[in-house]
Amino acid sequence: MFLLENIRLALSSLKANKMRAALTMLGIIIGICSVVTITSIGNSLQTILNQTFNSLSGRTIECYYDYINETESYQLHPQKTSDYVSMEMLDRFEKNFNGKYLVSRDHSVGSGKIQNPSAKNVNVGVMGASEGFIKERKILYKLISGRYPSFEDNAGQKHTAVVSDLFLEQYYGKNDKKNALGEDLTINIENIGSTEFTIVGIYKLSELYINNHKDYTTPLSEFETPVFIPYSTARKLKKPDSSYDEYFSIIVNDDNIPLEKATQEVQEFFDYEYRNAKYWKPEFYDSSEEMNIVDTVMKVLTAVLAVIAAISLIVGGIGVMNIMLVSITERTREIGIRKALGAKNGYIKLQFLIESAILCIVGGIVGLLLGAFNGFMFETIGNYILSCNPIYAELGKLNVSISPSAVIIALIFSTLVGLFFGIYPANKAAKMNPIDALRYE
Repeated sequence: MFLLENIRLALSSLKANKMRAALTMLGIIIGICSVVTITSIGNSLQTILNQTFNSLSGRTIECYYDYINETESYQLHPQKTSDYVSMEMLDRFEKNFNGKYLVSRDHSVGSGKIQNPSAKNVNVGVMGASEGFIKERKILYKLISGRYPSFEDNAGQKHTAVVSDLFLEQYYGKNDKKNALGEDLTINIENIGSTEFTIVGIYKLSELYINNHKDYTTPLSEFETPVFIPYSTARKLKKPDSSYDEYFSIIVNDDNIPLEKATQEVQEFFDYEYRNAKYWKPEFYDSSEEMNIVDTVMKVLTAVLAVIAAISLIVGGIGVMNIMLVSITERTREIGIRKALGAKNGYIKLQFLIESAILCIVGGIVGLLLGAFNGFMFETIGNYILSCNPIYAELGKLNVSISPSAVIIALIFSTLVGLFFGIYPANKAAKMNPIDALRYE
């Protein structure tokens, strides 16, 4: 009952001095609002960075070649073509893991032309690609119908093709697009000749790709779109310079497999393949290490900015202390009367501590609401700006949310500020001599 009475007295005191209370709470409001805004926006940017990273190359394991002979200098044994991973090794790798891991491989065949039903030439770039290559670049080539070039397509050197939605628009017309799966295409490839393919998949060509490859003078109807055919078919049509792959990467096709475990399994497979190697062998690493560094930098930056913003809470706390001292001076006779009626020092101290804490709690709640509003405005404006540019829109959406832990910490912190800066005024009130207090004019 005594506690509730003190809360009621504190609220009535604040209500009697609305303007003074509002100005006193301003420092607390600004401090809590700044901390909540910075942390929520920082977490949002961290999330969208992770989304962008995963969209671009988040499940990719990269390869490099390491000199393993510790007794002789690598200059005595420069890397040869035969030291690179061979096509046969990569085929065995994919067959061994049966789709668990995919090899990202590509081989350019060349530009080509296809005559559409209106006898107009449609420009294409014929590219040999594995399923892993397209999945690694899913932000550029998002499958919307059919399938990717499969392992069986590559093994059998089949003449299958995956085309873009823009190609269908160029080929059939903007208003006459149809489901082209199963349709045959005859592509006149430069320096190779006419070759027939069957469409097995359709992908959406990203605005990001178009803007990076299209010049301002070329209309969209004449833009050269990629047509993906099986990797081995491409190598058959256009012989490569080498049967070894110097550059390739591994795509983890199962999201449930941790990248660290995947990297270890891939490394073990190629360690066995290179068990007799004397000088060079492939080493593998996953690119999440770079993302972890960015992640750490973002967390540290957010924390530093939040701490800087929290300094304003100290200013707000000093304001609370100042106004409580003024309040005690104004209510000296009230304190004297209460002490004369038997109120103990602890009761007087608690009364003013509760008043100080309520002042900061109310300021903290208002600061939380303003911080949430700032986050909402940042999300709305940010997503509107992203939507205005299709390139950025494909990277993901901002989603600003305030975590429950941030709410709890903010309220506890604002309460502690109120208690800390209310201790001195409350002690001063409790130590007043009742006779001197009653004589105070």
